Amino acid sequence: MPSRELLCVLLVMAGSSPFVARALDSGPFAFGMFTRVERYHLEVRAELATGSRRLRLSELAPHLSRGARRVVLPAEGYGFGQEQVQLLRQALPALARLVCQLEPSASRVSLRLFHAPVGADELRRRGRPPAPGMPHDDLSASCHAP
Repeated sequence: MPSRELLCVLLVMAGSSPFVARALDSGPFAFGMFTRVERYHLEVRAELATGSRRLRLSELAPHLSRGARRVVLPAEGYGFGQEQVQLLRQALPALARLVCQLEPSASRVSLRLFHAPVGADELRRRGRPPAPGMPHDDLSASCHAP
């Protein structure tokens, strides 16, 4: 029969492996009940003959589905959610087309999606402009077909 110390060490190793895998974000036991929280912010600009105009996301609201409003509108300030960031990232081309339809005189639209994991620094910055160096995805699209 193995010694008591050896059994304790094996029990600790077996019990701690999911926590270690989760902390390292790797391995088959890296599952977490909750995803990492990210905050996100979306800026939309239309290039007009008179100059650049920043559009408020609330201007898009009447043209969005209920589900899309739940993801897009919080991005005017700072929304929270890793899944929402992924959904917005995939929807950038469709949002660009919508802005082109709403602004027929626009030659181009530019969308910038800022996103970052939530930490103490990010929570203190809530409601302020995106921090310098905050990761972002850019999309610039022409409004007129070639």
